[in-house]
Amino acid sequence: MADTQLRKSDHQFVQKPVCSFARVERRVWAPRTAGLHECPEGAQNGRVYDSLLNLGLSCLPLAPTCLTLTSTAGMEVYTSASVFVFFAFLGVVASLRNLRATVITGTFIKLEWENDVNDKYLKPEYDVHWGWNSSLQTNATTAKLTELEPGKSYIIRVNDGGKRPFYNEIRVLTASLRLSLQRSNHLRVAWDSAFKNLKSVQVAYRLELTIKSRVPSSNFIVNETKIVNSSQAKILDMSVPYFVRITVCLQTLQQRDEWSQQICDSLTTNPGTPGLIRNLKITPDVHSLGLSWEDPDDTPPTGLLDRVNIAVSNTCKTLLMFQRDIHGLVRDSGKRSFTVTNLQPDSDYTIKMGALNKGYGQYKSVELNARTLPGVPSSPRALLALPWSSTEVLLSWAPPNEPLGALLNYTVWVNGKVDTCKEDTLQVLRCKIDGLTPGENYHTEVAACNKLHCGSVVAKEVAMPSARVFPVWIPVLFALLLFIVLGLLAFMLWRSKKVLKRLNEKNRLMVGMHTPAPDGIRQPGEEAVLATDKPVENQTSNPDLHVYESPYTLGAIHEPQVSQASIHLVENHRQNNVSDATYANISAVSEHHYANI
Repeated sequence: MADTQLRKSDHQFVQKPVCSFARVERRVWAPRTAGLHECPEGAQNGRVYDSLLNLGLSCLPLAPTCLTLTSTAGMEVYTSASVFVFFAFLGVVASLRNLRATVITGTFIKLEWENDVNDKYLKPEYDVHWGWNSSLQTNATTAKLTELEPGKSYIIRVNDGGKRPFYNEIRVLTASLRLSLQRSNHLRVAWDSAFKNLKSVQVAYRLELTIKSRVPSSNFIVNETKIVNSSQAKILDMSVPYFVRITVCLQTLQQRDEWSQQICDSLTTNPGTPGLIRNLKITPDVHSLGLSWEDPDDTPPTGLLDRVNIAVSNTCKTLLMFQRDIHGLVRDSGKRSFTVTNLQPDSDYTIKMGALNKGYGQYKSVELNARTLPGVPSSPRALLALPWSSTEVLLSWAPPNEPLGALLNYTVWVNGKVDTCKEDTLQVLRCKIDGLTPGENYHTEVAACNKLHCGSVVAKEVAMPSARVFPVWIPVLFALLLFIVLGLLAFMLWRSKKVLKRLNEKNRLMVGMHTPAPDGIRQPGEEAVLATDKPVENQTSNPDLHVYESPYTLGAIHEPQVSQASIHLVENHRQNNVSDATYANISAVSEHHYANI
């Protein structure tokens, strides 16, 4: 006859088959390890039940062996069997200790604890409670709590399986999902600081990413799914576009093929540097450059295009800098345009252009070289037309005030026909035209020309001389000779003045020699005292010799000595030998011996 055992779970009774015995009067009690068990009817009033009930014990399942107690008189239990069963039940009651959370994520928590049960057959059963109505039962010393809410605090109680409230309690805060930008376009998906993984267990995540452009006119959207394994708080690092909204939904693998509910978070990225403008074209003019271009073709757009930067420079330095609102520029067939003015004609320029996003100051520039067109030059100045001979005419002029570019040459017309000049008119600014008819009148014109235009002309009428007239070079030669003669006359006049000046200086020197000398000093040419002017008797010897200053010795006083030779005076000139010095040109009135000689 098969007996049945009842299991109590949530106040419901379920019948389960148990071992068959020939005579079963009472079943023993054991700790509740595999569910709530009660003995069959008839054993509820036994003393064993009353004793074990106080310890929080229930009926022991009889598999793999069935243990029964029989009473032969008055429902008495054998004493030895009762003592054995009592101490066996006491050994199954677990001592729970060292309860802790080893893994904490946003959707599940893994718990671990320790017990003192060493019997492999009698394993304790634990009740784990959290939240309002969440619980689980386990025979192991670990438990995984799933379907949790991120960023929420939970009080977790673990019961040792008895009917009395023997439990350990801990408080755990689940992690929250965080999206952040490590750089301007580098996304990081991670748990916050509440994440814990003490044993570095690999956790599998499934991430669904949605990336959508923030530019209203853009239809850019990307959906992507990634499976990631990580043992750290950081789950994923990846590069993302600029100026987009990113939504990340995460699921955690709780059990095999069982994913948790989704946790979603989102963020937006900042504007970035736009790409290069496209199809830049330059249309040159005399004083301006017309620009046309297309906006950058970034996918997705890096921001809202707000303005354009234009820099104009020549070979030396930056001349002009513009920043214009891109929405105010004319747009035609998808192109924008702008005109740079106040430029010099026929000059080289470098254009640098770049688009900028709203709220961002960096840009990439496109560089292009261009040259303005030359303008129409003004007419040459001061045109002269001179007949060089009876068949030749010489034209000369000055350059124009406004060339408006680099000139290539000067074009000459004679009576409306272009004439070829042998000289380089751009360098010498003249032209000699031959082959003309003597005595005829000619209409000459000269214009400055560049590579595109010839300016307005300057005109001059010229009358060619007849053939009998001397050539022009003859009066020119005569004028040259006249200039040479006048130059020689001027030189001779200057030279004669120099000679007269020197002669006057010599005359002044001679006059100075005949000026009266101081008292007692005689000069050459002074009248001497003759011996016959006075009677001999009245004459006395002059103890003093002539003392005088010589003009040729710069004031030195000479005292001449009388020679022993006789001195003869000849007519009007006399020679006096004094100390071997000779004096000439000394006037004498008569032929007498000088006194005192």
